[in-house]
Amino acid sequence: MAASTGDPGSICQPGLPFQLPPGFQPSEFLYGDQGPWPTPPQGENACKVAPEVLMEGPHCIPKSEVDDWTKYLYNYLYYNFALNFVPSAIKYSANLLRVPVGWMYEAGIEAQILAWYELGTPVDFEDATGTYPGLPDSTFTEMIAHGLLSKMLTELDTADHAPFEGLLNDEARQYWKCDLMHMAVVRKTWPGEYVAPCVVLLSRPLSSTADEVYDFRVDGIRIFAQSQPGGPYDRGALLQPGHGQAWQLAKYYALQAALVRINLIDHPMVHFPFDAINAITKSVLPKSNRVLQLLLPHLFMSLPVDNRVLEGPHSLLSRTATFPYSPYPAAGEEIRKVFPFYWWGSETPSKAFPPYRFATQPRQIPSKYGSFLNGYFQPILDFATGVVASLPDDGKTWEAIRFWADHVASWVPGFPDGNTIYKNNKLLAETCASIIWNGAIVHTADHWVMHDMFEQKLPTPYILRDKPMLSPTPGVEPEWRPGVRLIRDVIPARLCDEMFFMPHSTTYLNEFKYEFANQLGPVIEKFKQAMIATDKKLHQQFPQFRISLYPESGVDPTKNCFAAGVQF
Repeated sequence: MAASTGDPGSICQPGLPFQLPPGFQPSEFLYGDQGPWPTPPQGENACKVAPEVLMEGPHCIPKSEVDDWTKYLYNYLYYNFALNFVPSAIKYSANLLRVPVGWMYEAGIEAQILAWYELGTPVDFEDATGTYPGLPDSTFTEMIAHGLLSKMLTELDTADHAPFEGLLNDEARQYWKCDLMHMAVVRKTWPGEYVAPCVVLLSRPLSSTADEVYDFRVDGIRIFAQSQPGGPYDRGALLQPGHGQAWQLAKYYALQAALVRINLIDHPMVHFPFDAINAITKSVLPKSNRVLQLLLPHLFMSLPVDNRVLEGPHSLLSRTATFPYSPYPAAGEEIRKVFPFYWWGSETPSKAFPPYRFATQPRQIPSKYGSFLNGYFQPILDFATGVVASLPDDGKTWEAIRFWADHVASWVPGFPDGNTIYKNNKLLAETCASIIWNGAIVHTADHWVMHDMFEQKLPTPYILRDKPMLSPTPGVEPEWRPGVRLIRDVIPARLCDEMFFMPHSTTYLNEFKYEFANQLGPVIEKFKQAMIATDKKLHQQFPQFRISLYPESGVDPTKNCFAAGVQF
């Protein structure tokens, strides 16, 4: 039985099974009649996460794609872990916390981290201590309202008005929130560590001039704590600038929750809902179909990458094990409780956590980062429009596209079905452009900007050891920071950054390689020139986002250029 489009809960009823479109032979497809196919998730989160494509079983990820993943990514991570990542993370963390550590100390920590990795259980070692970087209101606002974390900004729900009563009265301002209540499902942290669900209230002038549209300020944070360890977060308070140490600590807790959310909810939307699209596209569109030829360069290596993130024994999302590069304040099975928010949404309806739906247009994020991402969409759409316009107007081509759309729509809510997309050039072009833009632009940029937080040595407080304060404390103390920080709190975050956040592209968007190059050379060249012009314009407008179509002089392109798709 096919899942009904638009209802993520219906994924409990699997989508359409593997089948080739009628009138075609297996030899006309990339993988014959053995192409990959999605499968419903299993376990405690079944129905609450996107369908997966497995490494084993019928219609699993093809061996050639797994081999590519091993060659280009696994070997890179494996050989760099001990040689480069671990010593680099130790030096970075010591520098960030401003703790002097000699070479003998570094060597000792390095040996213990490697043993930790081999044994799969934490190893105790003598800790150096220091403090996180300071978090003035201006830095906090810049991180929440303008960079990667701005992807979380949404308008207020009706239920938000009462908790922020007294702060919503300025009719000349428009109010937004960064909702971080997903942390309420994390009840049991590691000993001595804490989390705090919260909602950050922001506002900006109603005026929409070029300067004021980004002129956000943070007005308050509604923060919650547990009455007893392991219990619900049933104690709340509204804190504002000027509330002393309590306000300063609330910002760190909001940033901690935002880091967890971007890693485990918002960025996974870029990865996992597209696995079903990837697999079905490769399996039911004939090699001769230009829709496949358009999308294929942007689907390279995504399936094994996502599978290893979800099911790999050394994944950050591991259900049971802990690793020295896991920065989270709770065990795998506990922190994984936030994961379903990216697909299922929140149990209570919320603009911040809606159920997942495929979209044919970019979401309007009211930030500099949102404008930067969305600026690349139009030239990609124009290119897709040109390719779709070249499709032959014959029944066989369009029947295959109808068949493809029906099968994807049965697995992915919001994807246009076959009848809707059939001979609808505009909708088909928007659908293809959205897939390309998501995989090439959004995915690479998210990774680059996350990595840049570390490179700028901004606070990345995955671990907090100070209990949340729910009462304003006297005095304004803008330089106050959380108490003692252990070097072991920072090393995993930097290791995670170097291994997983830092881009490592294999194929690049700037290669503009498509199988129809001989037939549609002018269309590809027009796309190339439009992307170059767009890239230049956006970097003039937003110079802080240095991820680009082409690398800066002397910069490693694997870490600084848009990949063709999801490859790391």
